[in-house]
Amino acid sequence: MSTSAEPGRTWPLVGRAAELDDLDDLLSTAADGVGMTVLLEGEAGVGKTSLVDALRGSARLLDVELLTARASELRDWPFALLSDALLVRSGRAGRGPVEAELTDLLDAIYADPVRSVARHDRAAELFAALLRRHGDSRPWALVLEDVHEADAPSLEVLLQLAHEGAVPRALVVLTMRPVPYRPELAAVVAAWTRAGARYLELRPLNARATVELAENLVGSPVGPSLRGTLATTGGNPRLVADVVRTARSAGALAVTDGVLDSTGVAWLTPLDEVVRRRIEYLGPDVLALLGQASVLGTSFVIADLASLVGDPVGDCWRTLRHGLAAGVVRARGDRLVFGHDLVRGALYNGLEPDQRRALHARAAWALRQAGAPPQIVTAHLERAR
Repeated sequence: MSTSAEPGRTWPLVGRAAELDDLDDLLSTAADGVGMTVLLEGEAGVGKTSLVDALRGSARLLDVELLTARASELRDWPFALLSDALLVRSGRAGRGPVEAELTDLLDAIYADPVRSVARHDRAAELFAALLRRHGDSRPWALVLEDVHEADAPSLEVLLQLAHEGAVPRALVVLTMRPVPYRPELAAVVAAWTRAGARYLELRPLNARATVELAENLVGSPVGPSLRGTLATTGGNPRLVADVVRTARSAGALAVTDGVLDSTGVAWLTPLDEVVRRRIEYLGPDVLALLGQASVLGTSFVIADLASLVGDPVGDCWRTLRHGLAAGVVRARGDRLVFGHDLVRGALYNGLEPDQRRALHARAAWALRQAGAPPQIVTAHLERAR
């Protein structure tokens, strides 16, 4: 399977040889007529789309039909995910009796959703049948991306299929973020796990692969200043690409003796803005609490954060678990650590100066009460001035 950039990919695929081999093997198994299912999980921007895009070349070589669709945050359209995959992207709408009936049913459901319970049940039945029979003529692969955002009726069909076992002659790949699961998605994941689905976690890139990705993007070796900023990305490919693109668009890259490096610090302000937009999906409550946590440093104890913000520890935990599941913070013993220094810095720099000083003053008090070393307390008091 090729690791070169393909159309639609926003960065080259590096550091994923093992994961590519796994998907290649599973696709080959499906091409031999055995149904396989993969639950591909990873934080936002870690490269799930790039990885499954790499299936296209192997699918062509193996003569495996590949259909893809991405779930939308707009979950109000019943069967939107499956319709996009099986009726729109496959180009089969209206070509067979099942597709024709489904198209008519969906039109009726969208026109009158309140009085479409019977139509809803019939559509679910037809989608399940279509998925079961799609591989009658040739093996195929179905990639459904971002199923954490999928509409509930599509998830209901996937749940029904899981109870029946793997889809014949098909590789089904469901990609998702490790955010706290909605009940509907939790049921789907549990059912497919019981049905023998392969779980594949896409982890951040290591330090070497992070630099390799950046050098692929810029086309030359990168210098120490740029490497330092890249190290704050926590191995997230999207953030690596954001660093390179922001530095380039700001005119902050210069070549010396064949090595490309960043110059100055002015470009870091627009980079912070880009990074904050990347994590907006977490919601205002989570972002506000993470912003306050950023004052405590790259790692913090939840009890100290609770003292800082004046909320019960349990309330802080219930909010922070969304950031934990998304990989923005990670558990390390009795503390939480920001998974990307770049994200922590962007959150910290996004605080209003007066708010930041007030938080440092409160942090000094909270940490003194918790028995922190005097130099730590003093550092917060200095930043509170």
